[in-house]
Amino acid sequence: MAARFPYRILPAGLLALAIAGPVRAAEPEVPTEAIYEFLKAELATQRGDLDQALALYARIARETRDPAVARRAVEAAVRARAYGPALDAAALLLEIDPDSSLAREIIASLLANEGDLLKAQGTLEALLRKSPDRAALLMQLSHLFSKFTDKAAVLEATTSLTAPYLSVPEAHYARGVAALLAGRFEPAGAEAKRSLEMRPGWEAAAILQAQVLRKTAPQEVLAYYQGFVASHPDSKDVRSQLGRELASERKLAEAREQFRALEKLSPGDPQPSYAVGLLSLQMEDYADATAAFKRALDQQYRDPSAVYLALGQAAEGRKDLDEAIAWYGKVEANDWMRAQLKVAMLVTRQQGLAAGRMYLQKIEPRTEEDKIQIIQVDAQLLRDAKSWKETYDMLTAAVKEYPDSYELLYDRAMAAERIDKLDVAEVDLRRVIKMKPDYAHAYNALGYTLAEKTNRLAEARTLIEQAVKLAPDDPFILDSLGWVHYRQGNIEEALKLLQSAYTQRADPEIAAHLGEVLWKAGQRDEARKVWRTALAENPEHETLLAVIQKFKP
Repeated sequence: MAARFPYRILPAGLLALAIAGPVRAAEPEVPTEAIYEFLKAELATQRGDLDQALALYARIARETRDPAVARRAVEAAVRARAYGPALDAAALLLEIDPDSSLAREIIASLLANEGDLLKAQGTLEALLRKSPDRAALLMQLSHLFSKFTDKAAVLEATTSLTAPYLSVPEAHYARGVAALLAGRFEPAGAEAKRSLEMRPGWEAAAILQAQVLRKTAPQEVLAYYQGFVASHPDSKDVRSQLGRELASERKLAEAREQFRALEKLSPGDPQPSYAVGLLSLQMEDYADATAAFKRALDQQYRDPSAVYLALGQAAEGRKDLDEAIAWYGKVEANDWMRAQLKVAMLVTRQQGLAAGRMYLQKIEPRTEEDKIQIIQVDAQLLRDAKSWKETYDMLTAAVKEYPDSYELLYDRAMAAERIDKLDVAEVDLRRVIKMKPDYAHAYNALGYTLAEKTNRLAEARTLIEQAVKLAPDDPFILDSLGWVHYRQGNIEEALKLLQSAYTQRADPEIAAHLGEVLWKAGQRDEARKVWRTALAENPEHETLLAVIQKFKP
C-alpha cells in the first residue's frame, strides 16, 4: 500500500510518548484470524515493511475496536519516524478511544511540527473527510490545536473546519470551545446552548456552558450545575463538577453528598469514594473518611500510597497513633518522605523527643529537598518541646549549609522571633521576600511580628495587606490583618476581619484574637463563648490561656 502522506521525520520526543506503556495481550474473545493477522503485522514491522504493517493494524483495530492494536500502529509509525502513517494511526486510535491522551498529544505535536496553522487545518480537513467517526475528531479539535498560541486564528480555523458538519452537535461544541479559548464569550455561550438544544442533557456541552458562565457571571455557576443535576439526576460528569464547586465554596457537607450520589451512580469507580474520604477528612469526620478511603482501596484506586497517607491522617484524627504509623508505613513513591516525617512526629508523641529525633536521623534522604524537610521537621519537634534556643541554633547551622533555602530562612526567622532576636527575624524574612516575592506567608510573618512586637503599625499593615493580595482566602493572614487593625484602634474593621477568619478556620489563636476584640467592643458574653469553645478543644494553648488570664472573664 502506498503511503497516504509523504514520510517525514518525527520529533524525537514522540518516541518516548508512543512507547510509554506495554501493549496489552490480545483478549481471549478476539477471533483467531485477527490474532494471526496481528502476528503478520508484527513480522512486517520487524522486516521494516511499514505499509503492510499499518494496513494490517488498521484493519484489525477497526474490526475488533481494540485500542491496544491501534496504539501498536501508532508505536510502529512513530518508531519509523513516519509523519503520515503516524497521523493516520493516531486518528484511528482517537476514533476508537476518544479519551486517548496519547492520540491527542501525538496529533497535536505532529500538527505543530508543521509550523503552519493553515497546513495543520488542511491536514485536519483531510482527516475529517475520511474519518468514519467525525464526532470524536470534532470533539478533540481544541486539543489538537493546543500547541498553536494564536487562539483567534485557531477559532477561525475551527469555524472553517466545522462548517460542513453543523448538523451534528459536536461541531457546535468545537466552535464553542475555540471561542471560549479565544476570549469570545458570547459566541461560546451561544454554541454551547445550540449543542444542548441539539442533544438535550449532553454533559460536555453543559460543562462548556458553565465554563462560559465562569467568565461572564461566576456567581451563577453553582446554580447552573444544581439545576442541570436536578433535571438530569443520572449525570456523572456534571455532578462531579457540582461537587467540586461546592467544595471550593467550603460547602463540604453538600459536596460530600454529591460524591456519595456518584458512588451509587458509578459502582466500582474508586474516584468518588476517594473524594468522599477527602471531604470527610476536611470535615474531621474521621470514621467516615476511613470507611470511604477503604472503599477506594477495595476498588483499586490508581494511587494507593495517596490513600494510605490519607488513612494515616484519619487515624491521627481518631487519636489512634499505632494505626496511623501502620498506614504511613505502607506509603511508597512520591509520598514516602512525607509519610516518614509524619511517623517521626508520631513517635515523638508516643515515646518522647529523643526517640522522634532518633527516628528522623535514620531516614535516608534521597535529595537535597528531602534533607531540608528533615531539618524542618526536626525544628518543629524542638519547637513543640519549647526548646526555642536549641531550635534557633540548629536552624542557624542549617542556614549556613543551605543558604539558598527560603524555607530554612523562614523557619529560622520564626525561631529568632521566639527568643526576641527581632533583628535576625526581620533580616531573614526580608531575604525570603526578595528570594520569593510571591510567598504570602513571609509578608504575613514579618507584618505580624512588627504589629505584635513594635510600634511600626503602618509598615506592618502594608506588609499584611500585600500578603492578603497574594493569598486572599488564607484565614491566618486575615487574622493578622484583623489584629493590626485592632492595634491601630480600628475595632469595627478588626472585628469583621477576625470573624471572617474564625468562620473559615476555628483556630485557637484566631479565637484568642477574636475574643479580645469582642471584649474591647463590649461584646463580653460573645467573647466568653468564643474562648470557652476554643478552650474545650485546646486546653493547653498558650496564647488562648494568656488572653483569658489577661481579661479573667
